[in-house]
Amino acid sequence: MTTQPMTDGLGARVTAALDLVGNVLGNVDRLVAGVRRDSAEIARESRALYRTAASKAGAVREGFRATPRFARILREGMRTVAAYRIHHARAQHAPPEVAARKLEALHRVSARRFYELCVELRGGVLKLGQFASCRMDILPTSYVEELSALQDRVPAIDSAELFARIESELGQPIDQLFAELDPEPIAAASLAQVHRGVLPDGRAVAVKVLVPGIEEIIETDLAALRLVAAAAGDLFGQVDVDTICNELGRSIHREIDLESEADNLRAFRAAFDGDDDIVIPEVVDAYSSGSVMTMELLEGARLTDFLDDAGERGEAGLAERDRVFAVMLRAFCQQILEDGIFHADPHPGNFLVLPGPRLALLDFGCVAHFSPEARHAYAQIATAVLSRDANRVAALLTDLGFRTRDGDTSALVGLAEMMLEQFQRGASLADVDPHAQLEQAMKILHDNPVVQVPEEFVLLGRVFGALGGLLMHYKPRVDFFRTIAPHLARAMRAA
Repeated sequence: MTTQPMTDGLGARVTAALDLVGNVLGNVDRLVAGVRRDSAEIARESRALYRTAASKAGAVREGFRATPRFARILREGMRTVAAYRIHHARAQHAPPEVAARKLEALHRVSARRFYELCVELRGGVLKLGQFASCRMDILPTSYVEELSALQDRVPAIDSAELFARIESELGQPIDQLFAELDPEPIAAASLAQVHRGVLPDGRAVAVKVLVPGIEEIIETDLAALRLVAAAAGDLFGQVDVDTICNELGRSIHREIDLESEADNLRAFRAAFDGDDDIVIPEVVDAYSSGSVMTMELLEGARLTDFLDDAGERGEAGLAERDRVFAVMLRAFCQQILEDGIFHADPHPGNFLVLPGPRLALLDFGCVAHFSPEARHAYAQIATAVLSRDANRVAALLTDLGFRTRDGDTSALVGLAEMMLEQFQRGASLADVDPHAQLEQAMKILHDNPVVQVPEEFVLLGRVFGALGGLLMHYKPRVDFFRTIAPHLARAMRAA
């Protein structure tokens, strides 16, 4: 392979990185050796993947700073791409039931390997896995099941590294900054860790600090993932891969900017000021920076623990569970339809239930914004679906930027109607059959998949996926229409 000369030794480094990519992709040829008459076709595809990688030299340069990690992600990604290409080639000459069985086995093995890679490497790869676990609309069930475990507690890293970063950021030794700072984290995630502390004035606080070196790791991971996505894009014709990759990158960069997260906290406290049912922690500005954020410590039950224990408290416990769900739905209706700013990472670990019961929202690193026009459009869509105005739904979805493969909006209308069919006036969420709903959704999208969605809807879909999973699992007795109607009305009047 030849490359154009570059100055300052950059050409040699890029050539070395591309050779590394070539070696990885060369494994594809060895993997397909057992494929009989299809081997030549797949070998051509592997060389096409190599050319794709070479054309992304800028991304390779980004990832060169941590070549072993970059190579590991790329190697695993291309191995998976090659496995699916081999399957598709062989499936053309196999009975449909055999091909389907082998595809499901491939999904399961590949999902498990991706899960193990996420746990091992953490960083941006783990964040991608968490993001993907909420996308039951575009991923096979095997992936959703395997990756959903990534939403649980992530293994902690050595607190000494984090405390050193706190001292560097805030300019004082730990024992002068805090009366107490527990080395055991109360929350560990892919990008940051949270420790319980006490300020010199006696206030109990939660101290969130970015994992040391996470900024460089993120750039490496995103560069490698973009290469894999570019090579695999044609395998997922029903998915808008570019939009998802771009939104993932923006989302991760937002989450490692703790000054921006502190601003988000202030915005949410202002939005819910005076609402006794919703609690947002207060930021302690003097103990915060771009990589460290100190906030009020909230004490309460983890959401899933509270929900799981509700039945043991009898009818009173179930009534409290239903109340918590009603508050949660009301909070997100207000955010999306009225405030134009919404919490875009509502997995169970980001909620606490306080005495009352009241609902506390945590972790505002991933927040999305809607323009007034978009808020009004989504309110119109909900209103049109509830009133069964299919033509209006189709027009609004198209105006927002939704596209199906052949431009026909009937699949979008069918999906929207299916999703809200159970939520008509008086309908209870306890009546929803999640398996039947998912099966129906996949049937609607099979013949004419959605290939383009508005960028902000990727995060909105993440919210729907996370909250929908909770609602489907616990089936609270909540009247969806009565919850959403006041917010729809206010959103429509505000236009």
